[in-house]
Parts: sequence; structure tokens; C-alpha cells
Amino acid sequence: MEFRREAGGRVMVAVDFNAASGALEAGALACSAGERRVLQIAASLAAGVPVDLREAVTGVDAGNAVLAAAAVLHAAGQRGLGARLADGEGRR
Repeated sequence: MEFRREAGGRVMVAVDFNAASGALEAGALACSAGERRVLQIAASLAAGVPVDLREAVTGVDAGNAVLAAAAVLHAAGQRGLGARLADGEGRR
């Protein structure tokens, strides 16, 4: 993982999702089942790492399900809608 600070002061992070996914599969990352699922979904969206979505979304809590849905919207080019959903505007 690499952290960068942009000119506006915003901190950005770069993740090698292929390496993270490999470490996850090798048992080298200590994480909960929910964290494992979220990482699998993120790695699939970011780096094309294959994931069984049916398996990955089973047991994801509501907060992480909203974040995963927002990430899918963002990846689909619906950045404004994804951001609103992640910020809680899409929740009722």
C-alpha cells in the first residue's frame, strides 16, 4: 500500500490488489470473514481478480454492502450516485 498527498491536501492510497488477493488466499492476511469478502470484491473491481459474488456478498454487513454497492456504481461510471450512496444519502 502506498500513500500520497495531493496538492489540495487530500490523501490518496494505492493498493496492489493482485498482491493483496494473493496474500489473502495464502492465509498471510489476518482479517475477519467480512473483511475478507470486502477485499475480494474490491480486488475484483480494481484488478479483475475473479470472485464468486454470490459467495462474497453472503454475510456482508449492511455498512459494507452499501460500500460495495457504491464501489460498483463508481466503477460503472456513476461516480456521483456512488458517492452519495457511500455518504449515506441513499440510505433510508
